[in-house]
Amino acid sequence: MKQADVLDPSGHLEIYKVYEDGTEECVFDDHNVITSGMGVGLGLLYAGSGAADITNFQIRYFQIGVSGESKVSNYGVSETSLVSALGQVNSTTDYNTLGDSSLPLDIHRLMNWNGASLLNSEGDNTWVFGVISDNSIKRVDLNSVTYILYVDRNTCNSLTVNEVGLFMENPLGTSPKRSQLVAYRPFVNIAKTDDFALVFKWTLNF
Repeated sequence: MKQADVLDPSGHLEIYKVYEDGTEECVFDDHNVITSGMGVGLGLLYAGSGAADITNFQIRYFQIGVSGESKVSNYGVSETSLVSALGQVNSTTDYNTLGDSSLPLDIHRLMNWNGASLLNSEGDNTWVFGVISDNSIKRVDLNSVTYILYVDRNTCNSLTVNEVGLFMENPLGTSPKRSQLVAYRPFVNIAKTDDFALVFKWTLNF
């Protein structure tokens, strides 16, 4: 950490199209917003008042959404959810319409600003999250960690994606688990096809 008594996390997001021949095209490169959820989660950790298991405070999930264009000019630290996260309408098939995606998914609850479960657009409290595997988390230096989110060529096709979020696993230690948004970014519209995979390189600095 930068100082023992100061925590000022920041982040940077790069998005690449990766084609079958290995060619990469950077389509987005900019800062992101660390949401107030990060402060809440770390506050619970340091106060010893949240989950008993420290793994619940790890960033292990992400979501992709399709209505980020509505937040480009007014998003901020108060975000608690994506505008239109995939998985709300047709569950996992929103990510994988043909059954051939390799993206690991998990279904559980989402934590609202007050700690309660947040209802999705369909009026229930189940949300679909992409899973960030151990080998997709890279420590860059003493104060920085990069999360690699890989959306393969068979995932999210025929959709225009434009927002993404990172989630702390379960800071309250609830059962079922309740993940919390800790970083968010709307981005330029990307019409996803099976011509390319998407790779999100998201670096957080503490």
